[in-house]
Amino acid sequence: MSHSAITGRSKLLGIIADPVAQARSPGLANALLAEQKRFGEFVLLPLHVPLPSLGVVLTGLRGIQNFAGAIVSMPHKEAIVPLLDEVTLEAQTVGAVNVIRRETSGRLIGTMLDGEGFVAGLRSAGYAVHGKACLLVGAGGAAAAIAFALAKYGCTSLTISNRTEARALTLAARVQAAWPGLQVQAGKPPNGRYDLAINATSLGMNPTDELPMSLEMIENSDLVAECVVAPEITALLETARQKGREIHTGVPMLASQMALMLEFMGVE
Repeated sequence: MSHSAITGRSKLLGIIADPVAQARSPGLANALLAEQKRFGEFVLLPLHVPLPSLGVVLTGLRGIQNFAGAIVSMPHKEAIVPLLDEVTLEAQTVGAVNVIRRETSGRLIGTMLDGEGFVAGLRSAGYAVHGKACLLVGAGGAAAAIAFALAKYGCTSLTISNRTEARALTLAARVQAAWPGLQVQAGKPPNGRYDLAINATSLGMNPTDELPMSLEMIENSDLVAECVVAPEITALLETARQKGREIHTGVPMLASQMALMLEFMGVE
């Protein structure tokens, strides 16, 4: 991947996040572009954008003719929705966006691929969602996308647990409305068994973070899955491994999504 590949004709892609230093997307995306022999035609750069600056940054991006699109990461997935010109049906349903593209007119369009990416990542590791009892911790943008995807791909029950219980209840009600036949509940999980427990919060990115789920929840789950990608083995996964549980890192979710994201941003 020579730097001379970047020219005045290169199209810019970004990842918009705060913090962004730990992001794996630039490495993954540019490696994938190189593999597809498209690096140089496109290049993806990290954009460190604090929440209060999001609006003004998007205004700037609308005016950059060679800006093609950006991955949207924490904490912007929900805040960005009302600032865009259009969002896809998936993103409307979920109420969050994780990738945007710029049309030649300057319009910004967003979609949400976290759910599809998560399920595709599980599948790539040989795990199915169909017929599984699932526990989802978190109720933000990524969690919402995963909740709808779990329902879409046929989980039998879904328990949503979140620090702010009101958000879990709201998300559970939205999923229930879309999938009336599914058993959905929110709040403190009963001492049931889970085939799959998922951390869809940002807890685990910092070494000082508390565990996103209790030891009891971990012990009651067959497979513990993570959405955090850096570090790859979070304290949650390390604990689950020590308890003899199967683990699934956040990296397959990101890798599965990357091709979908590049495609949405115009890398055909």
